[in-house]
Amino acid sequence: MNVLVYSGSGTTVESVTHCLNTFQRLLSPHYAVSSIDGDTISRGQWLATCALLCLPGGADLGFCKALNGQGNRYIKQYVRRGGRYIGFCAGAYFASANIEFEKGNQSLEVTGARELAFFPGFCHGAAYNGFAYNSETGARACTLNVTGSLLEMGSPQRFKTYYNGGGIFVGADNFKDEGIEILAKYQEEPHLRCKGDAAAVGCKIGAGYAILISTHPEYDIEYLRKSLRTNISSGIIDELEANEPSRLNFMKTILKLFGLKFNNQAEHFQPPLSDLYLSFLDQAGAQELIGKLIELANTENNKYEQKLVVCESDIFLIEYQSMLVGALERTVSDIPSLTGSEQTEKSIFRIKIPEACHHSTTETPYFDSAAYFRHLATERALCSTASRFGSPLLYGEVVTSTSTLLEKNFRLLQQLSSGFTFVATRQTAARGRGNNSWVSPMGALVFSTLIRYELKYCTSAPVVFVQYLAALAIVVSIRTYNVSYRDFPVFIKWPNDIYAGNPSVGGNKKNNKHLQKIGGILVNANFTVDEFLLVLGCGLNVANESPTTSLNTIANSIKPSLPGFEHERLLAKIITTFETYYHTFLRCGFRPFEQNYYHHWLHKDQVVLLHDSGVKTQIQGISLDDGMLIANELDESGHQTGKSFKLQTDGNSFDFFSGLIFKKTS
Repeated sequence: MNVLVYSGSGTTVESVTHCLNTFQRLLSPHYAVSSIDGDTISRGQWLATCALLCLPGGADLGFCKALNGQGNRYIKQYVRRGGRYIGFCAGAYFASANIEFEKGNQSLEVTGARELAFFPGFCHGAAYNGFAYNSETGARACTLNVTGSLLEMGSPQRFKTYYNGGGIFVGADNFKDEGIEILAKYQEEPHLRCKGDAAAVGCKIGAGYAILISTHPEYDIEYLRKSLRTNISSGIIDELEANEPSRLNFMKTILKLFGLKFNNQAEHFQPPLSDLYLSFLDQAGAQELIGKLIELANTENNKYEQKLVVCESDIFLIEYQSMLVGALERTVSDIPSLTGSEQTEKSIFRIKIPEACHHSTTETPYFDSAAYFRHLATERALCSTASRFGSPLLYGEVVTSTSTLLEKNFRLLQQLSSGFTFVATRQTAARGRGNNSWVSPMGALVFSTLIRYELKYCTSAPVVFVQYLAALAIVVSIRTYNVSYRDFPVFIKWPNDIYAGNPSVGGNKKNNKHLQKIGGILVNANFTVDEFLLVLGCGLNVANESPTTSLNTIANSIKPSLPGFEHERLLAKIITTFETYYHTFLRCGFRPFEQNYYHHWLHKDQVVLLHDSGVKTQIQGISLDDGMLIANELDESGHQTGKSFKLQTDGNSFDFFSGLIFKKTS
């Protein structure tokens, strides 16, 4: 389900971003597109869920430094067993058996053998003169003539692509018997005479396939205009923009050749970020927060005429409907008070506050805040200790990340009460563990809740258990959505994932090969004088069938079928269930939840290997003292030796499908 773009040593921010943008644009929602670093590649746990691995442009020597040895062995293993690899420019050099770049030019020369060797010959470059490191002085709009399988599958016969330093696959025609096919050729004669004109090759590697392209057809024209340095000719940009439909069609044909499922609405994929809508359960809660926001705007930003809250990462324009004046109705571009650096470096979001407590569905067609608050009131009536979480509620139809917008804007975060919740319909940069990010598609329930956790609870109720409580609250909320859902096949994977399965194909705890990830949890913390400000982020596949499955798909597959889940009702239930658990947790620690947690847990008594040492262990459970995973060592006969290991949530990764625990490295 994952399309992974290498983002480690040797890459540039721009090259990675272009790959992510284009793949997200063409492959969402069928695949989760995210970045992956060299350490993660070298641990190998990505293999089972990877649909495509991409190595972008950059500097090939950095790739060697990060991936030579174990990393490349895993990449070769992945492709030979049926995987897909695509390399652009540096990623194409890196996957050739030998490279010869600017030989004889002391300041640019890079030569030598490479480990992957998907193309068994030499890749010589640069094909055209003028290349300079960290510069676009040698860039051009390069025309490629498409040949072979790509042309047969509907690719445009020729198209223009961004070029900067790519090479030639020398003698590619001589390797036909080794599964090599030329997919595109340079139309303009390369400056490297007698080296041929092969600009892209397809390589059959065992049961898998690799495509190496020396140019940059992944470069997104919109981002190209915004991001490239000023020394690139505007004429090149204009040429590429006129050619954009052909570029996208070429990339779609690449994905078709790989056998991937892509969407046909690429031009509509990346919607603009939306306004934010603040709603409340009652008027008392509204006045308290509105007062804080206006005071923050007035006291910290006297130089602005508008009600602006200028934070560390973003700027928030407060629009309170009963107090709107002309200045507040201006567009972002009309705000003269912001300095140039603030306009460049910070996004501006409108926070719209209604005269009543919530907005109409005309303003927020994908989320009914009135229905949500009705469900919240009902759930609170059933949970006597739930009275604060879930209101105020901030909603955005399209945002970068609910967690990022809260966590990275500390000035705003400090003013929010415990239980403040931010929900979105789509996220363009949703966050996962490590540096992973992806686009969350329509149909997902994505939200973040602020928890003001006092330091006095650190010993009796360690903060690490908050993610466990959230996972339990989600699973229990699904199974208590209605009496008919009590056996819904949804489970907890340590430390912070939610898995579910279609019961018609045996999706259950005993047959976990048929389980798929449908949700994840991420907790980030800011520290103040006497408390942590925890941002609890959750994402749950409610109605989006891709890239894995969804709650509603599973509900429909159960016999007799169950009605689908409503986002507003499920969110209200999760929030109140979690608040009830959290209050008990602060008083009593995790012990009251231990058995219920194990009831929904996938790992009890599971036998796994510690990947770094090869030691066989059996999972015992979670330590109530510090939340670590306890694994007992087993001898060759499967008996416990008496030795135990304690594994940290942020220090290890649990691939229970492969029966492995990987120790993370920095």
